[in-house]
Amino acid sequence: MQIDIIETGFGLIGGLALFMFGITILRETLSKLSGSTVARILEKVSDNPIKGMGAGAGATFMTQSSSITVLTLIGFVNAGMMTFRQSVNVMLGSEIGTTITAQLVAFEVGAMYWPLIAIGFIASVNPKSERLRHLGKTIFSLGLIFLAMEFMKNAARPLASSPLFVDLINGYGQFPFTGVLIGALIAAVTSSSSATTSLVIALGMGDVIGLEAGIALIMGANIGTCVLELFAGVGATTPAKRTALAQTMINLVGVGLFLPFLFPFANIVRSTALDLPRQIANAHTIFNVLVSLIFIPLVGLLVRFCERVIPDKPGEIIGRHYFDEQMLNMPQVALLEAEKEIIRTSEMTLEMLKLSHQALIEGDKELAEKVIALENDVDESCRATEDFIDQIREDELNEHSKLWRMKLLAIITDVERVGDQSQNIAEFALNRMVNGITFSNSGIRDISKMFDLVEKTYATAIKALKTKNIEISKEAIDLEDKVDILERKIKAAHRERMSEGMCMPQADTVFVETVRNLERISDHADNIAADVQYW
Repeated sequence: MQIDIIETGFGLIGGLALFMFGITILRETLSKLSGSTVARILEKVSDNPIKGMGAGAGATFMTQSSSITVLTLIGFVNAGMMTFRQSVNVMLGSEIGTTITAQLVAFEVGAMYWPLIAIGFIASVNPKSERLRHLGKTIFSLGLIFLAMEFMKNAARPLASSPLFVDLINGYGQFPFTGVLIGALIAAVTSSSSATTSLVIALGMGDVIGLEAGIALIMGANIGTCVLELFAGVGATTPAKRTALAQTMINLVGVGLFLPFLFPFANIVRSTALDLPRQIANAHTIFNVLVSLIFIPLVGLLVRFCERVIPDKPGEIIGRHYFDEQMLNMPQVALLEAEKEIIRTSEMTLEMLKLSHQALIEGDKELAEKVIALENDVDESCRATEDFIDQIREDELNEHSKLWRMKLLAIITDVERVGDQSQNIAEFALNRMVNGITFSNSGIRDISKMFDLVEKTYATAIKALKTKNIEISKEAIDLEDKVDILERKIKAAHRERMSEGMCMPQADTVFVETVRNLERISDHADNIAADVQYW
């Protein structure tokens, strides 16, 4: 039988491309549905290996990519949100999570992919319900994935009648190390072990490949998928580099343990199913699960090995921000971590406000200078966070998250301005000390009242942001109204004192400008509280 190599090649490559496109749609849709849940699961990971593995398996199922999970782990470690040891536990779970796709595509669904595509498409264009649209896209993507498997199977089937191809397959079936290298190369090029494994299953559906050769290929796919993580670790922090190395070591050691026993392992796998595609999927699952279980008691040893190979770097700063660029691989995770950074920075500006209060009233030069120094940190954090949020892909966020992303950008501006105004007050305090400016006792009492109320207003707005509590945000808005009333009273009282000569003339500018800056801070608190109400 004459084989059209070009037609077969494009059939396989086109089918693989369609498969990866379907996986991309599925990943993006699952991210919109539950990405924030995955973020919170990863954040709460403890040193317990079982919980860590569960989190890793769940995250990988949602992202449909162990590479994306591991890259995000590198981001968490880079940001100091997770220890290296915790990341290893999650990583072991990601090895298990990646097997779900293989089990799914091993089903022979016949022509059911057409109804899935049709029903999914109709539901995905529903104009009223976002959740129904996401459900439709999920069904649509599953239809594409099964259609892609059919394309690859049909494209590969003529290869079974090619003596040259059969001899090649039989050859590396006898020498499985060759199959491992080929599988690693395909996975490295596609950056997806799931795509490689699904291609192998499609070859099995077309009776093109034997079980031993298929197992060798999927073992290689586990190694090839580490390439992306290794590149990601190059410019990362020391713990993140160790995370990338650990992922590689887990897969290399796992393959090294199983490869000498490939043929006995294949005989065991044959007893788990009658059809070859399911056997390949089962081999993938059994291999990954066993490797993860083997490594549970060896996590400590693996951690120490990576720490020895990649020693600590003196003076290295870990966790400057709550986010890292690798988190952009999970947009919902990235948005949540950016929000946490904004909250951290807002709390820093609240501290600046309190310190500027003390500096102005008590005449403390050291506190005033501390406020001015903190302003640099606030500006740097706000700039970095804004740049980070700008990089978050909107197309992988649901409608609510898209709106919240815009609100967070507005909140950053408010937080930065609070820092600026607190710095202004600290500079007024220095001016007061340098020029010996004094306030009357009643003036001190008034401005202290203003400080106390503004601090309460801003603290309440931050609490509303942290808790997403609408009632607390309303409380902050009500407090801001009280600030406006108090401001008018204080200014009127100040004018009366000035007319009566109770205050130094030089005190006028410092007093009035301080009150003006405090009122602006309460305005920014009001803005933040109003934005929280959109949550």
